[in-house]
Amino acid sequence: MPDINATVFKNLNIMAGTARSFEQTEVGVDERAVFDRDFQMLCDVLSKTADPTIGENLRAEYNFYHAELQIAKGYFDSKPFGGLKAGTGQFGFRLLAPQDLKQASSAVTPAYYSWAQTLTTGSGKTSKTYAFGYSSGKVYTSNVAGSKSVIGFHTLLSYKPDPKLLYVGWNVNDYPYVPYAVEPFSQVGRPEQLFRFIPMPGRIVLHPGGGFYMDLYFDLRTGATAPSGTTNVDVELALLGLVFGEYDYLQSSNIT
Repeated sequence: MPDINATVFKNLNIMAGTARSFEQTEVGVDERAVFDRDFQMLCDVLSKTADPTIGENLRAEYNFYHAELQIAKGYFDSKPFGGLKAGTGQFGFRLLAPQDLKQASSAVTPAYYSWAQTLTTGSGKTSKTYAFGYSSGKVYTSNVAGSKSVIGFHTLLSYKPDPKLLYVGWNVNDYPYVPYAVEPFSQVGRPEQLFRFIPMPGRIVLHPGGGFYMDLYFDLRTGATAPSGTTNVDVELALLGLVFGEYDYLQSSNIT
């Protein structure tokens, strides 16, 4: 069972924090055909029914998500891959949703049920710590036996055209990355585009039991005046990516 070594990590530009290697198993020819079919279909549907740039943004990350597939197979005891229509005894995948962020690695209880949040900055600050997090800690992938998940995402997607973001700070698997400046991506866009892609300094993969939290720093429009008190900011930031899960994880009982 080969590992993703340092060279592959560098080429994929993965932010994995303290997780320096992942279990990985090559998928079979038939399984790769299933992934290729379903991944391309997903990108086509996004392009045709949501927005062409969203579908093409995801399609451009094919190699990254194929690597996530191999990681998932490594952690899921080499179960067969069933794509978007996985059945009993298989594992599959779908678009990443809020409910895939869990309160703990030992449970399948969601930490979130929506990407929409009203965040409150610290007093006299522009930042909100644990803007994505649970109870002043990380959100997790599931490491529950038979219901494991692997999460991968490559960009943030703001459903609001003006998310007011200046920096995004990531802590992945207990490793703090320096805040990443995103102000031009937050502010500039085509007039007809009612969303924004907010890029990340690297792609993120979370193995079963892995976790992260995110801090956000906002442009509160105060110019040279320091903010006073706290400020409420409405955001709707999604993680654009895929979740791979064992069949029991993907069942409806884990997303209610």
